[in-house]
Amino acid sequence: MENNPGFPVLRSVKVLKPEFQDLKKIPITSDTFSLGRGLKNSVVIPFISISRSHCIFQKVNDKEWAVQDNSTFGIQINGQTLGKGQERKLGNGDLITLEQTGEFIYTFLYEPEDFELPRKRQKMERDEILDDVKMKFRESQNSQRKYVEEKLQNAKQIHTKSVVLKHQLQTDMNRKINHLQSEFALQIENLKGEKLEVERQKLILEEERDLQLASVKQEMEQQICELMDQIQKQKTTEDELIKENNLLLKKLDKEREEFLEELNRENTSKQGMLDKLEEKLREQEEARVKEKEEFLALVKQQTDAIRLLKEQELKDLEEKKRIREQEMLEELNATKKNLENKIHQTEQEKQKAEQLLQEQMEHMKMISNQDKNKMEELMKEREEIQNKLNEAQSNAEKSLVELQIRVRDRETELATLAAERIHKQAEHSSAVISTLQQQLETVQNRLHKVESEKNTILENLCAPEQAGEGSSKEMVITQVGDLMESELQCVICAELFITATTLGCSHTFCKYCITKWKRKKRDCPICRAPISSQCRSLVLDSFIEKMVQNLSEATKIRRKEILQSRQELVAELAQKTNARANCRRISAISRSALHQAAQEQGFATFEEYFAYQYGGDFPGFDSGFDVVTDAELDDIIAGG
Repeated sequence: MENNPGFPVLRSVKVLKPEFQDLKKIPITSDTFSLGRGLKNSVVIPFISISRSHCIFQKVNDKEWAVQDNSTFGIQINGQTLGKGQERKLGNGDLITLEQTGEFIYTFLYEPEDFELPRKRQKMERDEILDDVKMKFRESQNSQRKYVEEKLQNAKQIHTKSVVLKHQLQTDMNRKINHLQSEFALQIENLKGEKLEVERQKLILEEERDLQLASVKQEMEQQICELMDQIQKQKTTEDELIKENNLLLKKLDKEREEFLEELNRENTSKQGMLDKLEEKLREQEEARVKEKEEFLALVKQQTDAIRLLKEQELKDLEEKKRIREQEMLEELNATKKNLENKIHQTEQEKQKAEQLLQEQMEHMKMISNQDKNKMEELMKEREEIQNKLNEAQSNAEKSLVELQIRVRDRETELATLAAERIHKQAEHSSAVISTLQQQLETVQNRLHKVESEKNTILENLCAPEQAGEGSSKEMVITQVGDLMESELQCVICAELFITATTLGCSHTFCKYCITKWKRKKRDCPICRAPISSQCRSLVLDSFIEKMVQNLSEATKIRRKEILQSRQELVAELAQKTNARANCRRISAISRSALHQAAQEQGFATFEEYFAYQYGGDFPGFDSGFDVVTDAELDDIIAGG
């Protein structure tokens, strides 16, 4: 850019970026000179902080110039903001800041080397020269400080990038671990419903999953350690830069003091000092630019090396993952194929077993038709016994009702008489219950005899045919036994069903087992559905008992022992339940009668009556009358 004689010049006080080097020196070429980002201005500054029509320089008269501010954020003249629409006269050496970031700072002056100035303007005052020198030295120091700050900022950015890269690697590791876990979880879920072979495959897959997760985790941890080392190195570099900054600041302060001393000593050679200072500033600026370029090249080289290393590691991991997925798919396909073959063989064996079972069922139907008449007679006898049992139970209930009526009628008697009557009635009820239990045992024994006779007949009928079949039938019986043990077992006791009971969810268990289970939980042991109903499966019990008779002697003996043990457990459970019910009933009746008798004697409670009559506390009333035992009640009555 060339300037016209008689016009001022705007000269930048700091080094501009390479793309703005043409704007280092802006000569004002007309009486009305405009600056801005718009293309219609005299000089265009393509920077986002510069407005389209930023400012206008106008010649007021032959010797004075003024600037008009049209910017959005305002320009500064010697550190004072002018404001949009405001105008101010300019003097030689005024410092003009065009925008807030400080990127474009110019000095308003005339160029003596380009055009002639009046003699009065050629001789500068001594103070003005000193101010100009001081200002340039101050600008040099500010430039050095900004350069050091930029180096520190770059080091901090590298540290931040390293931390972000570490976080990204950690995220990638977690994502890959979750992906592998989900893949293995899906494979395990697909194989969950199979038999022992599938369980073994599941264990193998889980071990491989754990090994692969461990290897991936180890690799990621190693990468994180390497990255941490790099971060530590960057931190060390940052500390060194901070130390270098402090040393440089001290050096600048020292140079400033030396310069001021030299300036005070040599006031006569100001122009030479100015040239020397400009040369020194230029050398410092060139050194700073060179050092900055070397530092940026080094940072870029390190960043590219880290990026290439991480990209290569990610590619290796992706390749390993792809190979592993392919191997897993091949193994899974082979496993599925083996399982399909085994399922096909199992289906064939199951069809053969069902065919043999169907033949045996037809044979059993023929035998049952021959034995139908005898079974009808047995059923009639059973109905008669059941009627007798029902009649005995109704008599017991009537006796219990009569007992309650008598107790209510005699509630007005003394507590001792009420207690004696209750005791006698309790003994009578126990005797009735014992009688009913004996009758029930008699009926059960008769039923067992009938069942044993039936089994004997069935064995006699099946004996000839079994003798003729030989080893092939024994093999079929063994297969049927294995099938029963796998399909007709209770999941609670792991035995063949005893008194099979089917729940509302269609799952079947032993009656005793599900009764004990319901004392702890009220849901199905298999599907965890709430137990809403249950019913006896007579067909299943009959089928199991008939098929057990065709099995080996050891199986029969074991089945008999289990049935006997289960009957004892059921009887013990029923006896405990009946005893608790009787105790609760007797306790409630006794408490009511004793309180009624005490009220008739003029006392509010039986405790007061007992304390008045016997001079002590009544035993068993500390936590309620329910805890009074029969022995304590007998002692109270005997004491009265």
